[in-house]
Amino acid sequence: MNDFMKDRYGVDELTTIMGIAGMVLVLIGTIAQWQWLTYVGLILVVLALVRALSKNLDARKRENERWLELAASIPGAGSLLSGKGAGSAGAAGSRPTADDLKRQVRTTKKMWKDRKTKSFLKCPTCDTMLAVPKGKGKLIVTCPKCRTRMETRS
Repeated sequence: MNDFMKDRYGVDELTTIMGIAGMVLVLIGTIAQWQWLTYVGLILVVLALVRALSKNLDARKRENERWLELAASIPGAGSLLSGKGAGSAGAAGSRPTADDLKRQVRTTKKMWKDRKTKSFLKCPTCDTMLAVPKGKGKLIVTCPKCRTRMETRS
């Protein structure tokens, strides 16, 4: 059972949008009692599952790249639909790796452990998480990664 998803494509931006849109259509179709809309939504959800479980990685990647290009061309909603909004991590169109996720978990655990003695801030240039001692007033902090200097209150 552990190896089930080993050679499968998984979830990307297009799969996510298809799944969400399908669930919304099912909900609207059920509430409005439009059976045809419910069926369209179910078809979208099934297609999203088929994409996620597909072993044809190249075709799914091309489909997702076409979706990202199309979504980026929509004025106003392009960054939201393509997954390139403010909350996306990494390069445009890339998915976080296992190392990225492990790093996020480590950082979150450390922040929780040190929450009473340290304040945390992000470097505005390189997004590195910085820790400064609490209760020291106004500090000038230098990012160890990019050497950007910033003023903060702790």
